[in-house]
Amino acid sequence: MNQDSIQLTLINKLKIKAQNDENISAVLMYGSFTKGEGDQYSDIEFYIYLKNIKLFSAKNWVNDIQPVALYFKNEYGSDVAIFENMIRGEFHFESIEKIEVIKTWDGFLKFSEFKEMNLVDKEGKLSNILNRIKVKSPDRTTSENILWLSESLLNVLLTTNNLIKRQEYAHAHHSLNNTHKYLLWLIRIVTNETNHWESPTKRLEKDIESKWYKEFQLVTSNLETENLNNAVRNALNLTKKLFEELKVPLKLHQILTRIK
Repeated sequence: MNQDSIQLTLINKLKIKAQNDENISAVLMYGSFTKGEGDQYSDIEFYIYLKNIKLFSAKNWVNDIQPVALYFKNEYGSDVAIFENMIRGEFHFESIEKIEVIKTWDGFLKFSEFKEMNLVDKEGKLSNILNRIKVKSPDRTTSENILWLSESLLNVLLTTNNLIKRQEYAHAHHSLNNTHKYLLWLIRIVTNETNHWESPTKRLEKDIESKWYKEFQLVTSNLETENLNNAVRNALNLTKKLFEELKVPLKLHQILTRIK
């Protein structure tokens, strides 16, 4: 039995249920299983488009696929199911009238192979949208994006440094963690590993060279004051290296030196 067979079984059950449900118009799948990266620990994730969303019980519909231990709406508005078998699922139930929203992702999100994402499409509306996507994989290495990321990183580094000076260590720790995404995005640009852009920590151990991974390890910390201070100093040093590699404008180098 394949290690991911439980998830694949759930995906197939959902597909069959959606095909047999007259109220379901289309199902868009996203996440690891559309990228060939799914395993026994992966979530299953879907946008499900309905003809009539009124009086529709999402929880009951999902529970019919597999009994749920917990079902709730998270802070992003997604329906989250934790199934009894401890598999996670994320579901977005939308009116079919909102399917055009997918087109607004063009140029912002990386799309998997459309044939993997297009799970159910009864009227061809989903295929029509996907066929109009012009940029399946945005270029993350543009000078404009590097500049924005560098400016954003400086902003959070200064905030983190000021919080430490104020001795708000828990708040500083939270702010330090916020620098990580910008550091990792810049590392991914330097190493030409932008595949997992939306989740920059995903598969990091496999995606980037060990020397960069070790550099990133040094900018992580617990709440011990000395460790936190060291992590911030290391983050400043790593930023300097990245700025040099990416040849960011001199003005940003100068601002970085003023964060002490």
